[in-house]
Amino acid sequence: MNNDLETILDTCLYQIEEDESNIDECLARYPEHAEQLKPLLTAATRLTHARAVIPDPSYKARARTQLNVYMQQHPQRKRVSPILLRFSIALATVLLLFVASGTAFAQTALPGDAFYNWKLTSEHVWRITSIDPLGVDITLSNRRMNELVVVSGDEVRRARAVQNYEKLLIKFSAEQDEGKRARILPILRAQHDALIKAGILVPELENYFPR
Repeated sequence: MNNDLETILDTCLYQIEEDESNIDECLARYPEHAEQLKPLLTAATRLTHARAVIPDPSYKARARTQLNVYMQQHPQRKRVSPILLRFSIALATVLLLFVASGTAFAQTALPGDAFYNWKLTSEHVWRITSIDPLGVDITLSNRRMNELVVVSGDEVRRARAVQNYEKLLIKFSAEQDEGKRARILPILRAQHDALIKAGILVPELENYFPR
């Protein structure tokens, strides 16, 4: 995935999360990337809504009663073929394994790889459904740093990796809560030391630890 598309995906996911935009508006703004963006934004939005919606207990009780009434009024007349049932279960299992393995494989992707866009999307869903978004951001900052070290020999990929890493550093710098900053700074110091040993300077990170 090129650098522009990575930035656009990140921007759209953020704007949708903050209710500043929606999928259709994002696709309209970037028609040249709509084909690649639509499935990623749709998946992220559906997963987020599925986690956020918690039915009211009274609603669930009414729904259960209505279901029982319907079942009594519409008794099942045909049994599902055992062969069809086994086939459906097998198909669902294969699809689940495909999605799970695809997501797992994406976690090893690097900037510029085909699966990197799915990696970013799955990380976004992870963050917005987590009870500890800061903890997720800290973990992601370690990922971005490691990606940077791995691709540092490729100028194009290195530039993308630096940009992705600095997005998190900028987010951290805006944090005003002292307790959260106390969690962030030791991690960034360790990352800074590791990058210095690898001969890599990240301008935004240097602002944290001026020499």
